[in-house]
Amino acid sequence: MLYRKPRIGQEINAYCGKCKDERTHIVSAMDGDVVRKVTCSMCKGTHNYKQKPAEKVAKPRATRTSSRSKESAPFAIDPKRPIKAYSMDTSFGAGDVINHPKFGLGAVESTNPPNKIEVRFQEGKKTLLHNMKNMRP
Repeated sequence: MLYRKPRIGQEINAYCGKCKDERTHIVSAMDGDVVRKVTCSMCKGTHNYKQKPAEKVAKPRATRTSSRSKESAPFAIDPKRPIKAYSMDTSFGAGDVINHPKFGLGAVESTNPPNKIEVRFQEGKKTLLHNMKNMRP
């Protein structure tokens, strides 16, 4: 295969951060023989030229006990439990199934007094407020 130096207006493969994939781009700016800017043929976004990022190898991490960490426990909802609509004014207990307007269905894993609950959703664990009607003046 014959190698040709890239030039403005020529097609080149590059990673598009907007599309999150390697796509055909048009060279739009160069610095000598180095490609600096490209325009995506798919989304028409102009950005710095970059090759596809290397695949990240998942390293085993030590488990943290922080409430903000997203643990990899399987997501499961008990179908026998009634589904409660989430509201900050409602009180929830461990094992309750809630329907959150943004995160969808979730299972309450634990309560943190006086007004926080940890809920496992499909996308991970979230800390939410509950029982706020007793906290407001």
